[in-house]
Amino acid sequence: MSKNVLITGAAGNLGSAVSKKLISEGYSVIGTIVPGHRAPENGVDFYECDLTDEKATQAFFQTLTKKYQKMDAVIMLVGGFAMGNIQEASSADMMKMLTLNYFTAFHSAQNAIKWMNEATGGKLIFVGAKPAVEGGGAAVLPYAISKSAVIKLAEIINEDKNNKNIQASVIIPSIIDTPPNREGMPDANFNNWVKPEEIAENIAFLISDKANVLRDTVLKIYNNS
Repeated sequence: MSKNVLITGAAGNLGSAVSKKLISEGYSVIGTIVPGHRAPENGVDFYECDLTDEKATQAFFQTLTKKYQKMDAVIMLVGGFAMGNIQEASSADMMKMLTLNYFTAFHSAQNAIKWMNEATGGKLIFVGAKPAVEGGGAAVLPYAISKSAVIKLAEIINEDKNNKNIQASVIIPSIIDTPPNREGMPDANFNNWVKPEEIAENIAFLISDKANVLRDTVLKIYNNS
């Protein structure tokens, strides 16, 4: 029986690479897209869902439980980025980043854990950020704070004794080599960046049986950037 994997933001640059990798390895891949957006035809079972909305996320997972017996892994790629230091950032800026980065992950993980605890467990993959763990977040304060909260969420999930065979891991990519990033930083050395396919390879390992022995994993995928 193939394993079921949910990828939030599966239509994005990174999500597409992860989807392609996992499908090639025999996983059944379910993906989310923002309501009103067109889903690519790439073998992913797509659903529209506003993951910033608590009730919408609950309804989405209820729909999935009717179609799929279990969910083996959830890879949470939905998020956003914004600049701003302590003097420039507003409360609205903070809430926007917390909503896009933290609450989308929180809503997804909360519903996934309920489902996984009723089944045979599962794996959760969160996305952190280099400024949240290495310093250098002064110019991206709302973003760094929101990603710090995501990393802490994974840590607390792992220490929660109520969870049954649930393993939370965090990947922390540096600059990802995508068309928007190349357009935004045309003078950069793209060879120093991390390719989506390289991140996909590492995610595939983390959700595989080979990674069952790992605990509290924080995987830094920086290349030379």
